[in-house]
Amino acid sequence: MVPSSAEEVQLLQAGLGKRNVTMPDDLTHSQVSSLFSDAYPKMKSASGGWLLYKATGGQGRRRLNLVPPESEGYSGSTIRSATAGGKTMLYIVPLQDEFDLSPLPSDAQEFSQMPKAECKKCFKSMPLQILALHIKECNTAEYETLTDSEPELSNLPPDSPDLSPATEEKSTEAKCPVCLQSFPVMELELHASFCGDLDSPLNCPSPDVMEPQKEEMSCEEDVLRWIAARVDTTKEFSICVSRMNLLERGMSLWKRQKLSSPINTLKVTFLGEAGVDTGALRKEFLTEMISGIETRLFEGEDGKGKMPKYSINDLDNGLFRVAGEIFAVSLAQGGPAPRFLQEWCYNYLLSGNLENITVDNVNDMEYSPLIKLIEETSDLSKYSDQIMSCGYTGPINEQNKENIKRAIAMHAAARRTHMLQQLREGLQLYHLVDIMEKNKEVCRSLFVFEGGNDQVDSQYIVSHLDPKMSESGTLKHSKEMQILNNFQDFLMELEDGDPEDEEALCVSKVMQWLTGQAHVHLLLSERQAFKITVLFDHTCMERMPDHRICYPVVSACTQTITFPTAHSTSLNEFKENMKIAVQQGAYFYRV
Repeated sequence: MVPSSAEEVQLLQAGLGKRNVTMPDDLTHSQVSSLFSDAYPKMKSASGGWLLYKATGGQGRRRLNLVPPESEGYSGSTIRSATAGGKTMLYIVPLQDEFDLSPLPSDAQEFSQMPKAECKKCFKSMPLQILALHIKECNTAEYETLTDSEPELSNLPPDSPDLSPATEEKSTEAKCPVCLQSFPVMELELHASFCGDLDSPLNCPSPDVMEPQKEEMSCEEDVLRWIAARVDTTKEFSICVSRMNLLERGMSLWKRQKLSSPINTLKVTFLGEAGVDTGALRKEFLTEMISGIETRLFEGEDGKGKMPKYSINDLDNGLFRVAGEIFAVSLAQGGPAPRFLQEWCYNYLLSGNLENITVDNVNDMEYSPLIKLIEETSDLSKYSDQIMSCGYTGPINEQNKENIKRAIAMHAAARRTHMLQQLREGLQLYHLVDIMEKNKEVCRSLFVFEGGNDQVDSQYIVSHLDPKMSESGTLKHSKEMQILNNFQDFLMELEDGDPEDEEALCVSKVMQWLTGQAHVHLLLSERQAFKITVLFDHTCMERMPDHRICYPVVSACTQTITFPTAHSTSLNEFKENMKIAVQQGAYFYRV
């Protein structure tokens, strides 16, 4: 197997690479140490002790955890148990010594048991794993020799093509299908073996993808493009869910996925519906999930942002971690941004500290009323028990009102830190937290409530209509213009409706009906490319002479709406038809 990282190459050449060591259960610690010394001769000089570690982790991260020794040290049975019967690799870590990592000669004792082959260029014999890397260096030396041998090319005719090594090498380059970078054909297979591995130091990201440690991002669009490029489009993360109790079932199904990861492309199927997910079903699912999570797991006053609910059951079930993953997937795959957090919550996600906590920016359904009562009364003695339960230990009197209110606000925030820590774990998907930490101000608008900056209005929908009109001056054209006017009037009437009525139809629901998403597109390029194709059906009465009513028909995947002209010219009739169509036609029954 060709080594897949610079670290593996260095260890292999130093004689400290991977080994398979037979380990009977009855071996003592000293016998285990002797076996390791036979496998790694360099360990004979390590007299300062050693410990064993094993790797854990996933989604692009690996962490070494200590394998705790028994009181007698490491026995054969201990190692067998730690490796799951030889299936897991262990790492030997010296405590007080450092191994020499300089490359060994190819005839060193450490390579004595390895299969070898001879290089056809320099005729040196070496282990196969090292030979695969040596061939590249040997070819490089040959090119350098040819470059210095000018007389070999001097006899070519003047009109001969340039056959210099640089030109020849360039002519045999090909693009990697993963990162789209060009490599010599001789090296492409080796590169492809590790390309896409987020941990590999030799990984070559696409030139359009910025590394968070190297570049700062100037706007939220840079952030969205970066995390979108981290989605593994070669695999799918499939969710098949019913619309009944969509939030709870969606979170449960998301949590129990074992054969796939949300780092992959999300594919959604609604039970009982024929729709095939080409993007619209995913956007609708994410729209419903973000909206439901805001109501289910967060609380706060309208217009002031929200904080996690204090729910130990939800914390124990890992729902805040699931919420964090859904937030990350929504940002990366075209869903809405979770713009409803309070300022201090966002700051805690990045720093882990409770910063700038004030009475005004902590809105708690339980403690905010207590703060208000304390502000309005001069006799605080009747609230002593409630005040002390919040951790306040100072004098309870009118002179200390500000300190008491701040203590209550701090208590309300502090008891939610475990929920925010679990939310942060979920947001680490695609390494999103790393981006947020480095670009705090740029990412702020994706999470902190700022007053409806992604709300769809009538202007946003109407300005992106692409109607297919009949010839100007005809009766059909006149009907079509009247329908477009009715549609605009219908949207403006919804816009002027009561925002407190949650059951009432709203413009964002119409947008979701048309496209699958209820929010303004986050990317400028998406907003510029967005259009809703409008078709007009003038023949419904000819196809069905006896029918009395038919409704507008939507294809959310192609973002197309078809209006029947025979039933849509009267404004009142049009509004009633639209309300019924949006409320009753929200499912993907058409393919």
